[in-house]
Amino acid sequence: MSDQIRIVEKSDELDPFTLLEIIWRGKLYIISCALFGVLLGGLYVFSLATPMYPAKAIIALETKTQNVVDIESVLSGEVGGSEQVNTELEVIRSRNIIKKLVSQLNLIDDLEFNDRLNESRLPNILGWSKRLFGIQGVIKTETEIVNDVIDNVINAVSVANVRQSLVFSINVKTTDPEKSALIANTLAEIYIQDALDVKFLATERAGKWLSERAAELKQELEKSELKIKQFSDGTQLINEDSLAVLSKQLKDMRQRVIDLKSDEAVLKAKLQAFRTAISLGDVEGILQAANDTRLQTIQQRVSEGLARSFEFDARVEEISKQLNTDLLRAEQQYEAMALSEKTFSKEIKAQSADLVQLQQLQREAQANSLLYESFLSRLKETTIQKGLQTPESRLLSSAVPRQASSPKIAFVLAFSFFLGGALGAGIILFREFNNNSFGTVDELESYMGISVLGAIPKIAGVERKDILFFAIKNPTSVFAEAIRNLRTSILLSDLDQPPQVIMVTSSVPGEGKTTKSLTLAQNLSGLSKRVIILECDIRKRIFSEYFNIDDQVGFLSVMSGNAKLKDAILKHEEMGVDILIGEKSSINAADVFSSERFAAFIKRLRTEYDYIIIDSAPVLAVPDARIIGQYVDAIIYSVLWNSTSKTQLKQGVSMFHSVGLKIDGLVLNNIDAKEMRRRGYSDQYAYSSDSEYYEN
Repeated sequence: MSDQIRIVEKSDELDPFTLLEIIWRGKLYIISCALFGVLLGGLYVFSLATPMYPAKAIIALETKTQNVVDIESVLSGEVGGSEQVNTELEVIRSRNIIKKLVSQLNLIDDLEFNDRLNESRLPNILGWSKRLFGIQGVIKTETEIVNDVIDNVINAVSVANVRQSLVFSINVKTTDPEKSALIANTLAEIYIQDALDVKFLATERAGKWLSERAAELKQELEKSELKIKQFSDGTQLINEDSLAVLSKQLKDMRQRVIDLKSDEAVLKAKLQAFRTAISLGDVEGILQAANDTRLQTIQQRVSEGLARSFEFDARVEEISKQLNTDLLRAEQQYEAMALSEKTFSKEIKAQSADLVQLQQLQREAQANSLLYESFLSRLKETTIQKGLQTPESRLLSSAVPRQASSPKIAFVLAFSFFLGGALGAGIILFREFNNNSFGTVDELESYMGISVLGAIPKIAGVERKDILFFAIKNPTSVFAEAIRNLRTSILLSDLDQPPQVIMVTSSVPGEGKTTKSLTLAQNLSGLSKRVIILECDIRKRIFSEYFNIDDQVGFLSVMSGNAKLKDAILKHEEMGVDILIGEKSSINAADVFSSERFAAFIKRLRTEYDYIIIDSAPVLAVPDARIIGQYVDAIIYSVLWNSTSKTQLKQGVSMFHSVGLKIDGLVLNNIDAKEMRRRGYSDQYAYSSDSEYYEN
């Protein structure tokens, strides 16, 4: 079983060719979904969708503005940069521009842009629905309604810039072609006029500001000139050249003061040294300090005895007085010169400050004069330019009504066809990948690695209890031939020892095992063989739904000796088989089938019948089938088409393998031929109701 499981894991891997095969099998379903998609698309296009009509107006920005005067510093006359282009794109769709458009065209009363008008037309219905669901209506103010209309108009307008140019296209889509063209043209005109109004207003503001500023500058100029006059009248001014001469004189005077100070210091030092030598009686010091020829002569004569010493002292006294007189005179000269220098310096400093202040006043007056003249000139230019304004953009192409651009019928239908087909393919793949049951014989056989002995079709409109008699009355029908094919497959499964005791089981109840057991027994009887069918599903006893067996005893009575076999057998003349029904037992069914009596009973039946068909209980429900399987020659496992899960089948087969039993063959039961054809599996199903070999 582990080897088979490994085979299953490999077969579950889907390659692209398998996917294409699945899609190809479901081509009819996919085409149906695609056509249904086209139907829905057509319904949308022709009934539900509202046609939208485009209109396009083209405007161009002027790169230069023709100014009679140069007023570039007041208003820029050039456009064209990327920032300017992007700005203009936003300006065209700005709320202020759209608000003017709404006002000019009275779009507030347009149903397409004002949803409130639609509500006002259905007051009773809306009021009733709101009361029904308890919804409180939201009352909007006039301003909010206007804002909503502006938003809706903005959504209907788009603006694009033609690459590498200053050309803009204003695109409008509405439900009316005339309205689209009108909105596009009006929006272009409003934008052009708005740009002109903005420019005119800017010029007017600039002129007003220039006028006010010029008046202020004129007053400032007059004030500065008055200050110069008043300052000149109150001071004695000199020019810069005279001030330079005086500065040179001051410099010479300062040098003279320095020289006098130096002379004074020299005299002081000489007098001090002379007095020091006198006080010390140092004749040599006196002579050196005095540096007087006459004194030196007197000293020489005194030393030669030709003169007396009082002559020397008298000369020393004269020299001392002379030195004091010279020092006093030098001090007086220094003080007088220093005072003169200080006074002269103050006078020059005062005149310098006056000159600096005068120059400052003159510069201020000159600056005010220049500013006043400049602003006066710009004021005149602005006044002239005010009457010569031209727009910075112009209308190149007016919008005209066009055919509806949406919905695009061909595109919607093609897309609907594609989407429907894709959805159909998705459904098929989803159903295929999520289907845990079996849809074909090949799938069942490849998954389990067990031969499929038969594929039994579904009989539409026939109840389960009537299927048996349908096969009897319609021996050449598709169903009868499928049972006959199953019989052949079972008998040929082992040519050396054809199975005599055949058990039919399934995973769970309701998978058609009882019907297959009965129809197989009836078909085997057609070989002129003695056939008996044994109802071993004694827990449910389904045979009562097929036959009138109210007073009939079963095989349990035969096994217990309470009845004879010939009395318990129900002979069905139409089927040509003997039937042994099951009975309710106080003993557990598994214990019954495990008993020696049951084994002996099966052995006895082998001697009296050519074929014994056993209808056992489902293997996943109870252990009965695994016990009965020990006494049979072949185990036929019924799988309900598109119902029995792979897990159930794998678990059921695994239970037989766990007790050493093998499944001799599988039967795919209750196949819906029409559904298989819809899924594209018609080539995998051998029986066709249209074939000349069968009768419907």
